[in-house]
Amino acid sequence: MDILPGEKITRFIRYSDHFNEPNIVRQEAFLPHRKKTDISVFRISKLSRDTVWKIGWEHVQTNERPIYARADLFACSVYENDLKVIPDPRSHTQHANITGFPVEREEHKTADRRIRRAIARKLALASELVMPPKQN
Repeated sequence: MDILPGEKITRFIRYSDHFNEPNIVRQEAFLPHRKKTDISVFRISKLSRDTVWKIGWEHVQTNERPIYARADLFACSVYENDLKVIPDPRSHTQHANITGFPVEREEHKTADRRIRRAIARKLALASELVMPPKQN
């Protein structure tokens, strides 16, 4: 099943330097590892706020890497940057990957890195920072 442009997706943020409170997602939240061309997201349009956080805590968070926040955006922002959102339900039914980031080639490392950062910056600007609910 294709992910429609109006579908909301989220990127769980597991590094405290990938956002600034109260509402800024930094480009690093959307940068794939330099040897990869995709990043993990979850489809959240039809889910409650509590269900979204539960997915993150149970399927993304680890003891070494807690979830600090999440970045919500619409799939159209991904498509506008010539990337794709591909469902990948192997780990969870709502899991997907943003794919199509340029490969960071050794001979063009600086230029490729600049392009990848520009794309990540646009995704960050299109996203909304969502902080986790206060836990009792």
